[in-house]
Amino acid sequence: DTGGASAGSNAPLSEGVAVTLQGFDGSYVSCELGAGGADRAILLANRATPGDWERFTLFPLPDGKIALQAANGKFVCADGDRGDSLVADRDSPGDRETFTVEPQEGGQVLLKTHEGSYVSADFALEGGHRGRLVGDRNEAHDQERFTIMLIGTGRP
Repeated sequence: DTGGASAGSNAPLSEGVAVTLQGFDGSYVSCELGAGGADRAILLANRATPGDWERFTLFPLPDGKIALQAANGKFVCADGDRGDSLVADRDSPGDRETFTVEPQEGGQVLLKTHEGSYVSADFALEGGHRGRLVGDRNEAHDQERFTIMLIGTGRP
């Protein structure tokens, strides 16, 4: 499945807002556009400062969920064919490309996939996959906490 609006979310998108996402450790989430093959467009929490690849457009949806569009113009999904890794390779937001936001203390949020799993920045992975975002956690701990910041404001 390469995306496409499903019956549950085929309403037109409202205007999006530019955001960055930070992992609990302060690292910025990036859409890895320099990698090839299966690693192309995966999301990683591994940047010290935000640049173009760390900018996302957040679209609030009528059902209260959100869709995220990465710097490559593609929408983010938890790809079941890639071990639930978050990857930005979908042309439009259907159910698989939506996330539920659960506000937490201190301005942080938890993100849940369409299947109800928490998104995590997996810092247990080594090498170039350290900090890879995956949507497969049943419980929320530190690695599942993110801060969404509007670009230009420095505040969520």
